[in-house]
Amino acid sequence: MKDFKEVLIVAGTHGNELSGLYIEKLIRDKQLNVQRDSFTIDTLVANPDAIINNVRFVETDLNRQFGNEKQLLPHSKEKKIAQQLQLKYKNKPKQLVIDLHNTTSRMGATLILLARTPYYERMGAYVKKCMPQANILFENESNWQEHPYLCTMTGSGVMIEVEEQSHGVLTHQSLLLMKKLLLSVIDFIDYENQGLSLSLKDYEAYQLTGEVSFPLDKDGMRLAAVHPTICGLDFTEVKKGEPLLSAFNGLDLYWHGKQSTYPHFINEAAYSTKHIAMALADKINICCTS
Repeated sequence: MKDFKEVLIVAGTHGNELSGLYIEKLIRDKQLNVQRDSFTIDTLVANPDAIINNVRFVETDLNRQFGNEKQLLPHSKEKKIAQQLQLKYKNKPKQLVIDLHNTTSRMGATLILLARTPYYERMGAYVKKCMPQANILFENESNWQEHPYLCTMTGSGVMIEVEEQSHGVLTHQSLLLMKKLLLSVIDFIDYENQGLSLSLKDYEAYQLTGEVSFPLDKDGMRLAAVHPTICGLDFTEVKKGEPLLSAFNGLDLYWHGKQSTYPHFINEAAYSTKHIAMALADKINICCTS
């Protein structure tokens, strides 16, 4: 059992993802109660300049400046922010970071867990208990120290990713989903700290396996688009032999894996410059006893 003394809620890691920023404002204005008896809560607005300019980042992605990943702009504004945050928070082993994000993909409410430990598996089970429609996505393909994400700046952290919302826009539905998912995570931490029995059940989750990139021509222009049968249908099963991309020459590009795959982050606008069409995942069963 983990015993966290502090929880840090982070908003504005990407300056044009507004749900987290308004959650943070509701907390500051005491319109959203996140305080619990077993730990203290603090909030952080991570990238103020990006927020002012309503952009994802100013010079380079703040959410890729952590871990052991080498950066193209080692002296960027975001790298300096990351270094400052690491100095401030790296020696807080009893702190868990919750980083709040929006996606332009139709992913609903998704909890992203970067390690598959019993604690995080139970967290996923409790979230599914509170929000059966939520998606639990494990991205533990790398060691904790190798992940470039802000929530790894201490030894424990998660990311909350909420549904189809355009950059620079705030929707009521996304705000409600983020609020409910955040409170579920916070309540879980509190109950675990107290050693309470939660009557958790086994559940289905997803395991990240890779990405699909758009094919490009010699001019760097795309040769295909996401296939219309899966466009906007994140976490929908794609079986072997079914299409992922539709090429402009009239041919389809098919999934050839040994088992079904589950695309997500489909047509995520933030990944457009990297020509990433989608991420892929396996569906897994998590056995979870309370």
